[in-house]
Amino acid sequence: MLPHEAKIELLAASQYGLKTTTFEKECVDFHWHFHPEVELVWIESGEGLLHAGRALVPYQAGQLVLVGANLPHAYGSAPSQRKGAKWTTLHFRPSVWGNEFWRLPENNRIFDLLERAGCGYLYSNKTAAQAAEFLVHIQTPKPGDMPLARLLNLLDLLARDESGRKLNPQSVSGGKVELQDTRLQLGLRKLEQTSHEPGLTQAEAAQWIKMSPPAFCRYFKRLTGRKFQHHLNELRISRACASLLGTEKSITEIAYDSGFNNLSNFNRRFKEFTQHTPRSYRQTQGGLISSKT
Repeated sequence: MLPHEAKIELLAASQYGLKTTTFEKECVDFHWHFHPEVELVWIESGEGLLHAGRALVPYQAGQLVLVGANLPHAYGSAPSQRKGAKWTTLHFRPSVWGNEFWRLPENNRIFDLLERAGCGYLYSNKTAAQAAEFLVHIQTPKPGDMPLARLLNLLDLLARDESGRKLNPQSVSGGKVELQDTRLQLGLRKLEQTSHEPGLTQAEAAQWIKMSPPAFCRYFKRLTGRKFQHHLNELRISRACASLLGTEKSITEIAYDSGFNNLSNFNRRFKEFTQHTPRSYRQTQGGLISSKT
């Protein structure tokens, strides 16, 4: 079970312009932490669940993860998934380079990417493969290579890509959400507080910020990058995951406590978000096994 508060981690990258390291282990290391460095992780092999801020998504070989400064994150793998993992991490601290540098006109796209990175992004396919090539050259530079220049090219590649999956609606820093739009701040806060209520609808959420349902639908999608129902289900499944690992409640109890009004829908959504059934998730992730049905 993830602790409520992530721990800050001091990285060697703070002493360098950037630091790249490759690991090969049974599975990707699991610890709930954050750091002031921006992080890129190329998953060459391995699979499991990625926790980033409030998001809980499956990860697998061939993906690239962008974690912004101070975004809490952890990688978990069930025992059945611990068949060997290889991953490369790149860390750098933008503040070391100076704000004036990032605000140069030539760096507009990259500056915007670094601002958005607090949400966390997941990249796949072509972009991830191209990024992996950059990471190889950065880690093992040839004579005449400039790793810092390659980093800028890599960041520009990601800044141009529009297919990256945003993991959180807004930036998350050290376990606290940083929001700029006050109406969205109100809406997301109330959504977290009431997501366990099975009767909650998009129309009701629209009333919180005095918008019509159609206008709210467009507004929410534009600012968060996801549909309202998807975000609501994600909150509910995250709540269910915590209960499965940290309590002895039955799966049926957890389903209703999390906001689902029937067990079949809960099982379907849980498998969609985690690639596990609730029972297998509890058993493989080391949860407390309930004696209840």
